Amino acid sequence: MNQEKKLQMRYFFEDIQRMLGKTKWRILIIWMSRSFCGIFMYRMERALYLLLGNNYKYVRIPITPILYVIQAYSNIDIHYKSNIQGGILILHPSLGVVISGQAIIGANLTLVGGNLIGSKKTSKKGDFVIGDHCHFGGNATLIGPLILGDYIQIGAHACVVDNFYESHQVLVGVPATNYQKS
Repeated sequence: MNQEKKLQMRYFFEDIQRMLGKTKWRILIIWMSRSFCGIFMYRMERALYLLLGNNYKYVRIPITPILYVIQAYSNIDIHYKSNIQGGILILHPSLGVVISGQAIIGANLTLVGGNLIGSKKTSKKGDFVIGDHCHFGGNATLIGPLILGDYIQIGAHACVVDNFYESHQVLVGVPATNYQKS
C-alpha cells in the first residue's frame, strides 16, 4: 500500500511536467490554474483512499465542503476510486471533465474539455480500461464498460460505446467508429 501512495506522488509530478510543457517558468503560475487544482484534488483524494481504504468515505465527510469549492472552481470531477496513471493533461477545464470511479486509465491522457468518462451502474472495476497516450477531443464522451487500446484519438463530440482494442485508431461520430483515410 505504501508503494501505491509513492506512485501517486510520482504520477502527480508527471502531471505537473505535462502541464508545464517546454516552458518551465510556468511553474510560477501553474498552481493557480483550474487544471492543477482539479488534478491535485484527485491525487490527494486518491492517496488518502489508498491509505485509509473504504474508511476514507467517512473521513471525507467533514472535508466535503472544501472539496466542493475546489471542484466548483476547477470544473473537474474525478472520482477518487478511478485509477489514473501519471501525465494527465486537461487543456480547457472550464468546459468540465467527469471521470467515473470504475475507470482504469493509462499514462499521458489528454482531455480537451467537456469530456465525460462514465460507466453504467452494472460496471465493475477492470471493465472500463483506457490505454496509454489517448487524446479526447472537445465534448468527447465514453460510456462504459469498454476497453480502448493505446494511442487512440477520439474526435470532438464523439460518443464511444464499443471496445476498440487495436492501437493507433481515430474514432469519430455517434456512436464512434474507426475513421480510416482512403
